[in-house]
Amino acid sequence: MTYGARLRELRAERQLSLRDVEERGGPNKDTMSLIERDVHKPYPQTLGRIAKALGMDVSSLRFELESAGRPPLGPAPTSQQPTLNGELEEERRAAWEAAVEKARGLRESAQARMTELLSLWRASRERQEHEDARLDYRKEMANLLSQAQKAETDLSRNLTWSGSPEARRAYREAKEAGAREVPYADWEEFREAARFYYRLLGMVEGFELTVLTGDDAAAAEQAVADEAAAGHVQSETRPLIRVEERKVA
Repeated sequence: MTYGARLRELRAERQLSLRDVEERGGPNKDTMSLIERDVHKPYPQTLGRIAKALGMDVSSLRFELESAGRPPLGPAPTSQQPTLNGELEEERRAAWEAAVEKARGLRESAQARMTELLSLWRASRERQEHEDARLDYRKEMANLLSQAQKAETDLSRNLTWSGSPEARRAYREAKEAGAREVPYADWEEFREAARFYYRLLGMVEGFELTVLTGDDAAAAEQAVADEAAAGHVQSETRPLIRVEERKVA
């Protein structure tokens, strides 16, 4: 299922028309139609309006839509099928358990630290200090987001191999039957890690901050590197995620 198809499904589940979404404060029906047909993805502000129109919080909606674009979890390709070697199976299970432990540990501390960083950032902003005074706060926010994103990715990478063969078979059968909830406890570990990443993302985007990922983060970092080179200053290693301040008019 695509991003847009899942959004259309969520709207249909609530028995809302495109016009209903518009009247509830969402984007106009033509824009909503383009999003549902995967012509383009909404900007963060538009996604927030859609979430409100659907009666959802933005982090839950983001999780639902991003998850829709993931390939279904089924049997691995033949070239990746687990062998009869018990040692290999044990190694894969150990990798899964290590990823779970790391993700849980991050959840225990990262949200409180993110709350603290946002509070410090806001206090500095209210004192009208130069944005360079808040650079370390933004770097640590980006680092926490990167860790949460990596925890989700590590669990996703190891999910196919986790659990017993019986658990994996039950999962596949439930998915093939179209069940929304599946009898596969490890899947919930992955879902919780994904929810946590989007929760942190929503916390940051709730302030006057913009989160850049992927190519956008790379472009922003390249601009910083170019400026550093012009001033003969060594630039830092390119991060996976950047947190930038929105300019206030």
